[in-house]
Amino acid sequence: MKITAYGGAREVGRSAFLVEEGKKQILLDCGVMLGETVKTPQFPKGMEKGIRDIAISHAHLDHSGYLGSIIAHGAKPAIHGIKATRDLVGVLLADYMRIGKDVDFGERHVSEVARRFCTYEFREPFRAGGFEGRLHNAGHILGSAMIWLGGERKLLYSGDISARATRLLDGCEKNLRADALVLEGTYGNEELPGTKETVTGLIREINETIKEGGHVIIPSFAVGRGQEILMILESHMKSGVIPHVKIYMDGMIRKAMKIYRQNVIYAKGEVQKRILMSADDPFSSKHFFVPRRRDRSDVFKEPCIIVSTSGMVTGGPILTYLKELGGNPKNKIIFVGYQAEGTRGRKILDGAKEIEIDDEMVKLRLKVAEFRLSGHAGKSELLQFAYGIKGLRKVVLVHGEEKSLMELGESLEKKYEVVIPKIGDEVRI
Repeated sequence: MKITAYGGAREVGRSAFLVEEGKKQILLDCGVMLGETVKTPQFPKGMEKGIRDIAISHAHLDHSGYLGSIIAHGAKPAIHGIKATRDLVGVLLADYMRIGKDVDFGERHVSEVARRFCTYEFREPFRAGGFEGRLHNAGHILGSAMIWLGGERKLLYSGDISARATRLLDGCEKNLRADALVLEGTYGNEELPGTKETVTGLIREINETIKEGGHVIIPSFAVGRGQEILMILESHMKSGVIPHVKIYMDGMIRKAMKIYRQNVIYAKGEVQKRILMSADDPFSSKHFFVPRRRDRSDVFKEPCIIVSTSGMVTGGPILTYLKELGGNPKNKIIFVGYQAEGTRGRKILDGAKEIEIDDEMVKLRLKVAEFRLSGHAGKSELLQFAYGIKGLRKVVLVHGEEKSLMELGESLEKKYEVVIPKIGDEVRI
């Protein structure tokens, strides 16, 4: 068995890992990297058409965003994943097609992606690319899965994992069995603060801005962080901890909320009970609003909270809000997720006083705050997850900046053989 890294190696984005064993072959994830320049997996020329099976861990574009392209280039794969992943991939690909740079696929290719999806429940056995397969709950977003493959060796691919339960999801499944683990290391060199501490700080910053008569802008991924943030805001507003102002949902977050509601079976039990046993539907609240005007002028009239895509400020409605509100020091932008190198979000966090939007330099005077309300595991959680894998001998570290992976690897190599591949490297299991 061998794994070849065509993306997601010593970087966060464009995850794509080919697993082979004799004539067996399957691609794990098929993503793009979004930033100033969109980067795609570095497949050898002509290889794409030959890919027959792809397993998708979850819907985020850095794991699924190349699916439309690979079909446009002539591939005819079977795509394997959880039903909620299929539904969310369709929404995110359609949005990426509309607002993304250098997009080389169209609506018919997005429809073909959905048609080619083979869906499974968590832990349901299936066969793909000649391998036995199972999908295990990863706790990252709705429908996110770790991919287990059985051949001569047993391999577990973590995708993105979160060990902590959230308002919507249980944490990832643990204590599985595998000879080798392909493990994400997004936060492999740092500990993430506790959720209670993070939420307390977030609410404090929001209240401070609302009291000063400002607008709060929260860039968020349409899927995952968007829903968690909205649930937190709705809960604290209902209890009176946050003043009663409008919470605007903008971008694909609104459509993603509908898909979350339709696939609530993949959410934690108490969320299902709220919907089934009461009129208290967490996905529909009197506090949630949608901009009525195309130019968003109705949103700018009074203090409010805006939760909008994109999470790394690479495109979407968030750019309109920054152009209009970025010059006012009463306003505040609050980052709640990972900001990759080269994105506007990272530049703002690093202290940029102006950014380019639509070929125009926009001066920034608004306040900046950051709270890691992450859907990923921190360093100690990643270590504990690996230590819990029965029979584990080898760990392949991916999906992290080099410094993060190196530090995580130093801790793991006391117990396991550790490999940190570069793009194009083959790793034998």
